[in-house]
Amino acid sequence: MTTSNDTTNGSHDAAPRGASAHDGTISLGELLEEPSLHVEALTQPADTSRPIRYVYPTELTDPSPYLRGEELILSVGVPVAGQSDAVIENYVRTLKHHDVSALLIGLGDLMAELPATLVAACRDNDLPLLTQRAAVPFRRIVDWVDEQRTRDRTVDLQERDLGSMLRWLVAGTLGAGPVETELALRGLTGVPVSVCAFDADRHNDVHRLVDRFPAAVAVLEDRILALCADTAEFTAALTESDLVYGVAIAQDASAMAHAIPEALEALQEGLRYRRAVRIDEIATLEGLLAAVPKVRLVPFVHRLLVPLVEHDKANSTALTTSLQAFLSPDNDISTAAARLYVHVNTLRNRLSKITELTGSNPFDEYDRVHFRIALWAARNMGMRDLPDP
Repeated sequence: MTTSNDTTNGSHDAAPRGASAHDGTISLGELLEEPSLHVEALTQPADTSRPIRYVYPTELTDPSPYLRGEELILSVGVPVAGQSDAVIENYVRTLKHHDVSALLIGLGDLMAELPATLVAACRDNDLPLLTQRAAVPFRRIVDWVDEQRTRDRTVDLQERDLGSMLRWLVAGTLGAGPVETELALRGLTGVPVSVCAFDADRHNDVHRLVDRFPAAVAVLEDRILALCADTAEFTAALTESDLVYGVAIAQDASAMAHAIPEALEALQEGLRYRRAVRIDEIATLEGLLAAVPKVRLVPFVHRLLVPLVEHDKANSTALTTSLQAFLSPDNDISTAAARLYVHVNTLRNRLSKITELTGSNPFDEYDRVHFRIALWAARNMGMRDLPDP
């Protein structure tokens, strides 16, 4: 039976060809808020942020072999039309068991209203039940989801490009001019800018916060940076949010070379204590180094790290990684050795070799500070050969 909603009965003996798989997701709330789709919730979802990763039109009574989780199931109602309560309830339980995000029934092809048993089963199993107005094709949903994902991929690329530009600015390999141009495109010139750092897993929440204001969002690996005009309105919204963040103020584009490392450092403190932190609340070595001209830090890198990196390359050793582990906060030599999966004596030998190559002793507090400066400078100036800490 072919329907006007482009689904067929018994035609899904392979993976769902009608599915739209994306790198990211849309939310159930976004689907319900789009007026052109004419979708309504028959059972109120407990969580409208529930993600939809695939759109799957199917009339199978048991589509479980083809379910991966987070699907929006599109159906004209074949699996439930004229079925017993037991069959309908089992159908709903199957979808819920496989982590389906929602079930949508298109009205008009097979039924004008849904069976009460289906509504009750979806409510009891916390499976959002949606309907779509008669004569509106499912293709409209599939196309809309694809458009959203294309838009999101474009935005993601732009945010990563801006993140790269800001990293180059911090590293001193890019002047402030290109950054000023980007800020001008977003209405952020001639005003102080709040540089806010967030953990990457709060990306959507960051957008919900900052999209109401003149702002730019940038992706820096596992961190999100939001650049917003430093206004009383934005500060109030930031304070009222439940986000953990670090924030510093840049008076202009060139000042971001200092403000970005400061905001990231403030975020580190914020994540430690699960609260918002402004850079002026803390006094740290990293905050001090962010204000130091890069040219003053280069000698630390050349004297204390370059010999180690070159030795590691030539001899397949792990001196640089061992130094980072030993200097990590709260790491004594035993803890560092355990994290490196080596014996304590092996780590001692490596640290002795570091002293031999650099003339500085990682056990000496004065030299430890110098090593920390070198590591910080190398990371923030984009030294490619530095292993992850």
